[in-house]
Amino acid sequence: MKKLYYILALAALLPLFFSCDPTSGTDPDFGDPAFLKEAGRLMPESMTPTTKAGGTAEIGRIVSIELSESGVYALGQIADSTGRVSYKTGLYYIAKGIYELAGLGTLSFDNSQAGNVMVTYAPMGGDTLQAQARFIKATSSNKAYRGWKIEKTRVTVKGWTTVSADFKGCNLAEIAEFLRNNGNKAPVDVPNHSINSISFTGTETMILAYSDGSGDLSEFSLNGNVVTYTWKERPEGFTFITDRAVIEYLDGKCLMTIDGTIEGSTTSGSVTFVMSPLN
Repeated sequence: MKKLYYILALAALLPLFFSCDPTSGTDPDFGDPAFLKEAGRLMPESMTPTTKAGGTAEIGRIVSIELSESGVYALGQIADSTGRVSYKTGLYYIAKGIYELAGLGTLSFDNSQAGNVMVTYAPMGGDTLQAQARFIKATSSNKAYRGWKIEKTRVTVKGWTTVSADFKGCNLAEIAEFLRNNGNKAPVDVPNHSINSISFTGTETMILAYSDGSGDLSEFSLNGNVVTYTWKERPEGFTFITDRAVIEYLDGKCLMTIDGTIEGSTTSGSVTFVMSPLN
């Protein structure tokens, strides 16, 4: 699984102050997301794994399926014998009561209420799987709880001098190159892909969907405009990363800012995502 290792490392390296007045204009009304009533989290009791290897973890077993209010899915599977979970992400739509997971297959179950359901998953090119599952319905009226497409990432580095740059979308390799070109440390093995979207769901799960179809998930809580999140597999050695972000709204956009400080350094950092609503 591609963890949030890269973007959190970058966020900790980048100080940013987004120079606009978040209180200007009117408070935006984004309307209800497209799949507000059908969204939630499925937690199958058991689904036939593809293989078994070492220990007790069943490689390939589906452990969770997140279905966001804006049509983003995240399917989590056991990745190795340690029990590590990797995620596949993409968009879904619903046709005649069946969830069509783009690039994966179809999913069907009774989504009318929370509780125990029988779920059927038909992966593309594979055998159909069935299992009992617990369905947790998404419940929130907060306008932040939806999918957000990243349109721009603004970065400002404050050290001896201050430099800043705007990036279309959020390509991790481009941001890392910017850091190195301005005398800052950045991971050398940053993949050349982007974070496409960030979703906050009514099950209090934050989904980061990458351009290569992978993803990262975190539990979060929202208090006013402050988001606090907890990663299940925090990157080793990155204890300096703050587990909070601030959300603001401006001109029909959502701005999410993360701050941090380089460990053992006076250089501080942050990153702001400028995002528009999905569906």
